Amino acid sequence: MTHRFWKFDPANAARLLADERAGIHPRDEALSLLKLEHGQLVADIGCGPGFFTVPMAQRILPAGRVAALDIAGDMLQHLRHRIAASGLRNVLPAQSEESRLPLPGGACDRVLLAFLVHELEAPDVFFREVTRVLRPGGRGLVVDWAPRESPIGPPLDVRVPAASVRERLARAGLRPAEPAEFGPYSYAVPFARP
Repeated sequence: MTHRFWKFDPANAARLLADERAGIHPRDEALSLLKLEHGQLVADIGCGPGFFTVPMAQRILPAGRVAALDIAGDMLQHLRHRIAASGLRNVLPAQSEESRLPLPGGACDRVLLAFLVHELEAPDVFFREVTRVLRPGGRGLVVDWAPRESPIGPPLDVRVPAASVRERLARAGLRPAEPAEFGPYSYAVPFARP
């Protein structure tokens, strides 16, 4: 079976920050599921223009830091403008590769993978890399589009079911929890590194 994926066009970055998106993708719920604490190093992998990054960075002040990673330089440029405007100094934007995250092993207390799984060319390689950067006892969260029709989102044939995400997390040495609904069109799968 051929693995299909779909990449969001960075030229449409402004759509990722539209006001209506906050009602569709409840940021506070995601941040609560991550169990963020002050002083943590949190990786927002596939951060885009910072829909989750900015509120996450505000929540873990004063000593916490967010490593905001994306493969698209244009997305990181949008994010840099947003963090400069907000005055945040605890966001560390960095260009990444899918198969190699620019973080030391075991560096992260928390990892967010929001609306990213359907874009992965090599998901098993990516999830092993997530395992590498997450410290033992660290937690993470996958949020992605449910594989059902919706008025927005990626094509239906590239959406990855929560059960498949759980299998990939487990194969990578992570411990996935049961999936839960996340907004009207998505699901969330919390996970931990044993």
